[in-house]
Amino acid sequence: MILLIDDDFTTNYLHKKIISKSEIDLPIEVANNGKEGIDKLLALNKTINDKDTLVLIFLDINMPVMDGWGFLEIFNEIKSTLNFGTNLFIVSSSINPDDEDRAKSNPAVIDYLPKPLTVDRLGKLKASYI
Repeated sequence: MILLIDDDFTTNYLHKKIISKSEIDLPIEVANNGKEGIDKLLALNKTINDKDTLVLIFLDINMPVMDGWGFLEIFNEIKSTLNFGTNLFIVSSSINPDDEDRAKSNPAVIDYLPKPLTVDRLGKLKASYI
């Protein structure tokens, strides 16, 4: 499963199209902010009980209600209680090097990717993380 956490409808639509073109055949869920993302993970935790199941998380930083940093704080607290595996990537349009450094220093974050996702970039991820 793929969880897109981003408040921008157009970005989510584009990322869904790019994911399908990259031949990653996984269901896609969308959360419009970090709180919805946490809620979706907790709901999945009630239905999935298989550590071999992997949820790919593509997380934006700047969102209303709960931003990506708030999501990461809670995610790091609950990650060990999840009944499935996760691979988390920050996907951001931020050009602030501090954001990239902060993301890469977080143990839950595999990589910091610039928006938008591309078929080529997803192909490389697919080979290593899916």
